[in-house]
Amino acid sequence: MSRRAKIVFLGLVFVLCVTCAGLEAYRVRARQLTKPTELFDAIRHQVQAFRTDDYASAYQQVSTGFQERFNIEAFTDLIHSDYPPLRFAERIEFGAVRWDGRHAVVPAYFFLPEGEVIPCFYSFVHEEGVWKIDGVRVQKRWPVGRRLGGLRT
Repeated sequence: MSRRAKIVFLGLVFVLCVTCAGLEAYRVRARQLTKPTELFDAIRHQVQAFRTDDYASAYQQVSTGFQERFNIEAFTDLIHSDYPPLRFAERIEFGAVRWDGRHAVVPAYFFLPEGEVIPCFYSFVHEEGVWKIDGVRVQKRWPVGRRLGGLRT
């Protein structure tokens, strides 16, 4: 390899490293500016829309990718078939947000009137300047009396 080719190659590697560092700094900064309450509020708004049978508003909380997989009718059927107890939760508590670039995962705990708890994991994607729900994994119900770990403040 000639001296000139080596210099050009090293220059390109340097530019690539600087670009990657800049992108990572941008992601970190965006994450620092995002308050977890933005994600929590999206979940709360969607659940409130479910409670009032306002599926059009609930559908607006989901990502473009989710909307490509489910049209509004399929979305409504999904809510009625797979998530009916979530609509009737007395309260919702949230766990620590896990960030991964444009994506985030929020644990949410739905407390039902009978005392059972349904843990869920909400996946979010940041698109068009807002956080959108990209999916929900509903876990097995916890029996009455099971407590969440951690401290309450």
